[in-house]
Amino acid sequence: MKTRTPFVLLTGMLFFLALGLTAQPPEPTPPVGPVAALEFEETTFDFGTVEQGGTVTHVFTFTNTGNQPLIIANAKGSCGCTVPQWPKGQIQPGETASITVEFNTKGKMGKQSKRVTLTANTDPPQTFLFVVGEILPPAEGVVVTEEQEETPALEPDCFAIYPNPAAEVLKLELSEQQLGQKATVSIVAQSGQLMAQRTVTVVDLTLEFDVSHYPPGTYYAQVQIGEGKPENKCFVVAR
Repeated sequence: MKTRTPFVLLTGMLFFLALGLTAQPPEPTPPVGPVAALEFEETTFDFGTVEQGGTVTHVFTFTNTGNQPLIIANAKGSCGCTVPQWPKGQIQPGETASITVEFNTKGKMGKQSKRVTLTANTDPPQTFLFVVGEILPPAEGVVVTEEQEETPALEPDCFAIYPNPAAEVLKLELSEQQLGQKATVSIVAQSGQLMAQRTVTVVDLTLEFDVSHYPPGTYYAQVQIGEGKPENKCFVVAR
């Protein structure tokens, strides 16, 4: 029995060593195909202090800083209370776009840090966004109910877009005189936040933007052809 003890102990050590090796996290899978790059204006949004029961909404703006089209394959919140919405089409090099994140504070209390994981054809393939802040209990005697989103009032010369299922795309019509010219289109929220920006040479008389992930509100599409004076078009995203 004494001669077998070292072998048994050694076997046990190897067994535990094998367990330790298999417990190591796997290496990230490198992107397949052309690799793009994206740069966010901010990756963390601090909403400060809010009362429990409402929904915090924030738009993260980013730019494709690489030389390949960017494709966001998926975006997932760290819990069911954190819901991201993102453009499903390709984001061309140099183009600016945005991602909307909604955090439902119902049932939450105290310090909060919620993460959104983006998976795209980038290196590394995952990018992380964070929504942080503190949730206070509702005021005594106040009954928390589900908030109803109001449809923003239409301004003069504005038109409405109703995503899901009626329409999810903003279509800007250009004239034949603008063919072959350089066009810069910027979409700006009423708050002044840049939602999207694209510079192209006009080869098609229709430019399309995915606005299905925009929060309800009023937006302005600014179109500048060459060195000409920018023209503004107002539109409202409603639910």
